[in-house]
Amino acid sequence: MAELSLIKPKRSMNKLIKTIKITNSPFSPSLEVVGNFVVKLHVPYSDSMVTIKINPNITHYEEKTEMADPAIDVKQVAVSEDTKDTQTLLFDFKGNNIKKIDIGNKSFEVKLLNIGKKNIQGQDFPEFEFLVTEV
Repeated sequence: MAELSLIKPKRSMNKLIKTIKITNSPFSPSLEVVGNFVVKLHVPYSDSMVTIKINPNITHYEEKTEMADPAIDVKQVAVSEDTKDTQTLLFDFKGNNIKKIDIGNKSFEVKLLNIGKKNIQGQDFPEFEFLVTEV
């Protein structure tokens, strides 16, 4: 799963501008809400590319799930499925780091800013940073 970095959106001339970071770790969900849509980390991803889904249907979300074995600690579970409106976007830094999406009557530019690592509890997890701008 992924850790979210909740960064407050900025408004420039009534246009949404938001930077999001999604860290693939077991400590938080692999999704972020931006304005009126959801950005969810998806496979494949690596040190040089990443896939995200725009507006998957989140069918189940639960924090601190109740497990049969008390020795197992699951921080959260998120289940989603695609709909006819779900978009799957692949990003890399070889000329494929900016995508334009349309949500309702608004258009957004999603730009991959960085692929890196975040150290949590002594372990490195992949982290993906995006800039979302209403255009």
